[in-house]
Amino acid sequence: MQAVIDWFQSYWPYAIALVVVAVGASFLFRKAAQSYRAHQKTFHAQESEMRRLLSLKEKYYPLTAQAIAAAPKDELLEGTALSIQIPLQKADDPEGAFQKLSDVQQMIYVLDVFTSDKTAAAFFKESSTLLTSRLLPALELIGLHDFDADMQMLVTMFDENDETTSLDPKKIAAADENFAAGDLLTKIKLQGAEYIQNHPEQFVATND
Repeated sequence: MQAVIDWFQSYWPYAIALVVVAVGASFLFRKAAQSYRAHQKTFHAQESEMRRLLSLKEKYYPLTAQAIAAAPKDELLEGTALSIQIPLQKADDPEGAFQKLSDVQQMIYVLDVFTSDKTAAAFFKESSTLLTSRLLPALELIGLHDFDADMQMLVTMFDENDETTSLDPKKIAAADENFAAGDLLTKIKLQGAEYIQNHPEQFVATND
């Protein structure tokens, strides 16, 4: 013990440096471990999503009447939209190709974009007028009128050509709360699927 005390008295600067390095190494390792776990979580989430989309592609592209009839209602809207989206991605002019789709195909696609964005705030902020202008007709197409007032308010609020209504974050947040409370996303998916299954002929010819 005395030898340790004598060593520390003679070499205390080195001892302090050793402690600092040890603490620093521990901190860096912990940070590295946290970063690794975060990276792994993101990677696995992306990998899982990629596998899910590949599975949907195998089931719904090219889209057939048989696939529509057999589809689970909670995934048919997304599967149908995916069958529409793949040719758009291949097109030299995706926007022009979108405008050549039938009105019904455009509206079903818009409904899926809305449900994918999760919130109205995200949909309206990240989508062009080409999509946002078709949301209300799309909801009418599938017979969903529960949220017409809030949707009309948001369409007007985000309309760049409308100078009568300014963006109001509180109203946007309140609308999203109403949508969440009324389970809007689920209703869109189920009623959208019902429409597709009742009108398969409007979708089976969307592929090359």
